[in-house]
Formats: sequence, C-alpha cells, structure tokens
Amino acid sequence: LERLELASATTPRAAGLIRNLSTSRGQTALKTYTLETIELLSEELEEPLHWHQVGGLLVAESEANISHLETLEKYAFKPFGNFQWIERADAEEMVPWLDASKAMKFDLLPDDGFIDTYLFAHFYARAAKKHGAVLKTGIEVTALQKSGNKITGVQTPQGEISAGCVIDAAGPWAGLIALEAGWHLPIAPVRSHYWITAKSPEFKKTQPYVILPDANAYARTEMGGLLFGLRDRVSLNHDPRQLPKDLSELRFDQDPEGWNVLEEQGSELARFFPGMGTSQIAHYVAGPSAYTPDGQFVLGSVPDVEGFYVASGCCGSGIGASGGVGRAIADLAMEGETGFDLESFRTDRFGRIDAFSAEWRNRCANARSVKG
Repeated sequence: LERLELASATTPRAAGLIRNLSTSRGQTALKTYTLETIELLSEELEEPLHWHQVGGLLVAESEANISHLETLEKYAFKPFGNFQWIERADAEEMVPWLDASKAMKFDLLPDDGFIDTYLFAHFYARAAKKHGAVLKTGIEVTALQKSGNKITGVQTPQGEISAGCVIDAAGPWAGLIALEAGWHLPIAPVRSHYWITAKSPEFKKTQPYVILPDANAYARTEMGGLLFGLRDRVSLNHDPRQLPKDLSELRFDQDPEGWNVLEEQGSELARFFPGMGTSQIAHYVAGPSAYTPDGQFVLGSVPDVEGFYVASGCCGSGIGASGGVGRAIADLAMEGETGFDLESFRTDRFGRIDAFSAEWRNRCANARSVKG
C-alpha cells in the first residue's frame, strides 16, 4: 500500500550511492546482498538496470580519517577485491576535478557505484508484480487492525484489509505507524540534502563517487554535472507528526534552501574541489531521512506484538541496503527467522523512549552531523 505513487517520497530524493563496505558487519551483509539483487532483478525482468558500477573513492587527510580507512580495511571480505589502496596520482587521474594534494590515504572500493533510485524502485515493483504481489497506490493506512496483541491488518479510507502480518516500511513516517502498535521507534526525520552543479566536461559518468570526510562531503557525477552533499554542523530535524503527506510541500523552518550550510561548509569542499568557486549551482534537493542515534538501522519486530515488522531507520543508506533489508524482512514475515544478523538493529535497543520529543530528535540529528 502506498499513500501516493510508488517512489514518490524519499526515494527520488536519495543520492543513490551503492556502498557495500561498512564497519558494521550487519550493514555490510545487507548492502552486499543489494549488489546481488541488482543482478537478480536484471535477470528476472530480462532488462539491464544500467546502474553505474564505477567504484567509490575514499579520501583521507587527517590522522583520524586515515585511521578510519585502516579500520575499514579490516572489514573487507575480499582483500584487494572490494578494498584497494591506491596512489594519489591514480586518484586524481580517476577524478580530474579532485585536488588531492593534501590528502594522505586513498581507498578504492571497486564494487561500488550509484544508481537511478526511481528506476531501481520500479524494478523492484515490476519483479514483485511478476510474482503475484498486488501494489495499490493512492491508499493511505490510517490505523492498524488488532486482535489482542496480534496485528491482523490495516484500516484505510477505502476499508479494512486483513493480513497475516503487516510490514511498516514508511520511511520517516514509520514511527507513526508503529505508534499504532504501541511502540516508539528509535528514529527521527533528519534533513539530508545535496546540490547539483551545471554541466561541465570535467564531470564524466565513468568517475567513481568520492567520499571526503575531512570536508564532511561526498560527490558523484549526475547528468554531466557534479552532485555533492555536505554534512550540517548542526543537522535539522522534523517532528514526524508534522510531516506533510507530499514532501514537495516540506520546508525546514531554518535554512529552508540550504544556503547556510553551503556557506559554512562549502569552503572545506573547495579545498578538494577548486572549481566549486566558479561552478553554477543548478539544483538543490532536500528531504527527510530516518536517523537513529547510533547510526544503525531499525529492523524486525517490536516487543510483545505479533504480526508486525519494521523496516526503517536506514540513516541515509536505504537505497544501498534495500536488497538485504527486503530479503531479511521477507524472511521474517514468511518464516519467522532470517539468516541475516539483525541484533544491532533491534527496535527496542534503546528501551522505551519518547520518539517525538525534541531531545530525542536532536539525538538523532546529532548522529547525522557526525556521520562518516
């Protein structure tokens, strides 16, 4: 059930990075399965997804970020395969817009890349329909049906729909659905945003995405321009009860067009991207992502409730982890268990909280501000 149209809320606002290596083994497993899923979808639909498997480049300047890359190497499951140290000259040849003169360490993740998020979502939908799934758009879930401690379906303006179980995959609105089951999810909607420059010959679609932790930034090419995201020093959050149904109507009260962040953080990115000062900004895209205080996802059941599962809190990694998350939750719904280790993603790991309080929302926003 989708309140509006498929892939019309947070999905088309995502940057679409497919990054499969993390210091969280649980996240790495989910993200790695997404790479397999991309291939499976193409085979299933007999049509290539045309995703850009161009690799990812992580660039470290400070000792702290060099140490992070060295730690990340320990989590690589294919040494010299999905993690490769490269030289500065190689990095600058791969990414001509990059000035890496002050950086000390360069890590290439060759399995990575980026994807058209809208197309990806519709590939999932088409494959699901092929196997008998019924996808209904324009139907809003207004409440959960209950029988004792078991969820037995949902209520909508068009009537009640009974089900063996209900999966809450409502993104930044997921907490509102879970509240119907009597549980506050440990998430909050936090602003994610990026800018896209005008076209320039130096931005080629074959270039890897770039993570620049010393500039609190990431970048990738987009239709001949450069898409770049900056991490706010103080991230903005939103009360989920006040989120509009249509995100095109969403405005964050402070810095609604992102100019403050661009002015504050842009100079740091310009150290690595000298052309930033002369590049014209063509587009600005912002939307809420469901964040948690510890940067881990929120997956699985809620305490003392049967027939209800949650798939949310992906902290800006929902596209990259989508294949694994979908498989893990499908396993739980059909079999009651999964081979994925979801312990660090438990919905009750923070105990009972007030997920709508300003204090909690600020905790989640702070996690966005320090995200690696």
